[in-house]
Amino acid sequence: MSKDAFPVKELVVPPLAAGRETLGLAVAICVVLLFAGLRFVQVAPKHGREELPSYQLRDIKLKNQAPVLYRSLLSAVDSITWLREAEGQWPSIATLQKESLPPFVDRFLPAGLRGCFTWELQQGASWVDYYGSSKKTGADPLENSFILRIIDQRKGSYPYSVAQQDKGQDSHFAAQIWFNQHNAAYPKGPLEQRGWKWIVSSNTNSEEQIN
Repeated sequence: MSKDAFPVKELVVPPLAAGRETLGLAVAICVVLLFAGLRFVQVAPKHGREELPSYQLRDIKLKNQAPVLYRSLLSAVDSITWLREAEGQWPSIATLQKESLPPFVDRFLPAGLRGCFTWELQQGASWVDYYGSSKKTGADPLENSFILRIIDQRKGSYPYSVAQQDKGQDSHFAAQIWFNQHNAAYPKGPLEQRGWKWIVSSNTNSEEQIN
């Protein structure tokens, strides 16, 4: 049979107009961005939106030289807990100075902080406080106080409720750094009831856990 008996018809499909192509592409991009935004909302961390209790303060709110002292105290925690394990007791201020540990030795601090703070130790059966107060008086930006509190969680319960841990945590020590914007005396009793603020890191849990 001849091929001419079955004529072949050509079907021509005209291309989309440029305007329709652009509209289609824009719609596709919007759909992708919409789903990406929904996904971000679902997986975004919640801690950034949580309001802190009245007794807590984010580290980014510290002013002047206070962030330097906060970071120095935070860096000292590992050395203090190591000495506690090695010697069976909380290291004294003299021991920390002998170890050249800032901020207890201020030669490693900025010039504006040298000679400004005195430190003393207060302790209980399961905890220790390293309390530092400014020597300066008057309207001075360094007129504030710090407490580095370390809790040995193997020594029984801690007397203040703000230090309680979630069940199941397997950490030996917990560290807290408290701040008072005034040159305050060492407080007796719960710090949060006496104008002190527990400094919370913006990047980690409010209570630093040390194994």
